[in-house]
Amino acid sequence: MQTATIDRSREWTVDEFFQLEESNLPCELINGEVFMSPAPNVTHQVIAGNLYDLLKRYARKNGGIAMFSPVDVILDRKNVLQPDLLYVSRENLGIISERGLNAAPDLAVEIISPSNSFKDRNQKRKLYQKFGVKEYWIIDPGNKTLEIYDFSMEDTPVLYLAEEGLVTSRLLLGLSFPFQDLFVR
Repeated sequence: MQTATIDRSREWTVDEFFQLEESNLPCELINGEVFMSPAPNVTHQVIAGNLYDLLKRYARKNGGIAMFSPVDVILDRKNVLQPDLLYVSRENLGIISERGLNAAPDLAVEIISPSNSFKDRNQKRKLYQKFGVKEYWIIDPGNKTLEIYDFSMEDTPVLYLAEEGLVTSRLLLGLSFPFQDLFVR
C-alpha cells in the first residue's frame, strides 16, 4: 500500500490537484493547500445516507440533482471542495460535468467531526459564501445540532436546531422533516 504524501511547502493549483491519484478519502484544495481526511465514522455515514435519501426524493420531484461525497466542486484555480452532500437545482444543471461541478452548488452540506470543525465552520463556509452557494448546512453529530445559513441574508444561521425540531429550507421549498430522522440507523 502506498502512502500519499502532500507537499505543503508550496501552493497547489487545480491542474496539479487533479493529477493526484484517485481516492475515496476526502481530498480538497483550499486556498492552494491540499487537505486529506480519513474515512468518516459510522454516525457520519448514517446521517449522510438519511439526508441523501431526503434530498434525492426532493430532487426527483423538482428536476434537480442530489449528490454525495466524493464529488469535486471546482470553485477557482486554488479551490476544489468536496461537500458531504450537495444539491443542484434544475436551473443550474449546466454546471455539472463528468469531472464534477464547475461552479458552486445551490446547497452544500457538511457533517462535521472534531478534526474538520474549524475548516468547515470557517474556511469552507467563507468559500461557499464567496462563490455563490445559496444555502449551507452544518450538521454536528457530536452535539446533535444543525445550522442553516442562507447566504442571501446575513452570515448567521437562519435556522439552528439542537437535538430536535423541524428542518425546513428557504431554498428547497416544501422540504421538511424532523431533525431526529437524520440519526435513525
